[in-house]
Amino acid sequence: MRIIAFEAFHYTDPETAARCAAPPFDQIDAAARERFHASSPYHFAHMTRPAESPRGFGAVRSLHDSWLDEGIVTRDDGPSLYVYEIELEGGARRFGLMTLVGVGPSSEGDLRPHEHTVAKPLAERLALLEATRIDLEPVMLLAEDDGALERMLAEDRERAPVIAEQLDEKRGERHRVRRIADRERIGEYQTLLAAKGAAIADGHHRTKVAQRFAAEHGAAEGSAACGKLAVLFSLASETLVIDPIHRGLTRVVDRETLAARVRARDPFRGSSGAELAAAVAATVAESDQPALGVRFRDERAEIWRLDPRDVPPETPGAEADLAVVLLQYQLLAATGLGLENASDGTLVYRSDPDRLWEEVSAGELEAGFWLPPMSPEAFARATAGGVVLPPKSTRFLPKLVSGLVWVGHDAATA
Repeated sequence: MRIIAFEAFHYTDPETAARCAAPPFDQIDAAARERFHASSPYHFAHMTRPAESPRGFGAVRSLHDSWLDEGIVTRDDGPSLYVYEIELEGGARRFGLMTLVGVGPSSEGDLRPHEHTVAKPLAERLALLEATRIDLEPVMLLAEDDGALERMLAEDRERAPVIAEQLDEKRGERHRVRRIADRERIGEYQTLLAAKGAAIADGHHRTKVAQRFAAEHGAAEGSAACGKLAVLFSLASETLVIDPIHRGLTRVVDRETLAARVRARDPFRGSSGAELAAAVAATVAESDQPALGVRFRDERAEIWRLDPRDVPPETPGAEADLAVVLLQYQLLAATGLGLENASDGTLVYRSDPDRLWEEVSAGELEAGFWLPPMSPEAFARATAGGVVLPPKSTRFLPKLVSGLVWVGHDAATA
């Protein structure tokens, strides 16, 4: 993939970044937007979740210009790359390369989705980009390398200065950004990743917006307008965690048809979704076999051990024996539900296992399916060769912070 160094925007005072950086735009609901806007006139949510204005998104660009004029925001004095460090609760660290990644014609195939995406309108985000010509938020990418990227970043972490950081007090995670300005070192990163591809872990739609903008405007290869701001993590990182997204079923299906595809059914005696999710994870860890939790609205929950030998050989991602793949293409398919039903409202998606449990208990959903976490190794096996998994197969945490570093389309690049 094409790695592009760039002149970054960031808050001049790191303390401002600590107060004013924001969650990704799609994590900010109306109440959070009001709270963030009221907290500071310089909060980054004014950029990513602006209030309605008669001037539309043009008001966002004007506001950004005023922050520059006031010295609230500065721009680095030359093209750079950046170490994005996440200090996890407990002290472990994950390192990513903050960069622009090429999205022009020569970069087709460099970035690939790893799962089918639920359709979202792109018009609003594209309109914001058109009005501001500023790439405000990074996407998360997973580099298909052997860990060399993370080793290089760990070295640079020791010598690169911190320009922005924020503490997520709720999760106990600290995000830091350090600048790499040395041209020779930048070249080493570019060489390392030139022949590598990457999976889009989080930010499929923002990537599509960047690709569409570059195509419609004929953006020059290597320019900021022909790139997407991203944080690139190594798929081989030991601290990479892939949490599950559980499923709810909104329609009645033949339960016996589902159960006939199962190797074994174990009773579950807990009383919450969190307990069931933990029991499923423990079952998979102990047996090294795929399993999931199942509860119909008028029955007690069970843990179902799945049989990967019973899946059609052409099933996408079957090599990894993933519960999410077997649920979609083995169990649900046996009842007549296809991939199209994964995004038509037949299935709903819940990251909170207790919320799913409550909805099934209340009869709001016909059934719930609790999935185990996915190991990075299984993810790599499942997506090898460009295989695309079912929608909402993965949840990569922590989410990246917006407002630590961002980039204008007029930035100098290298």
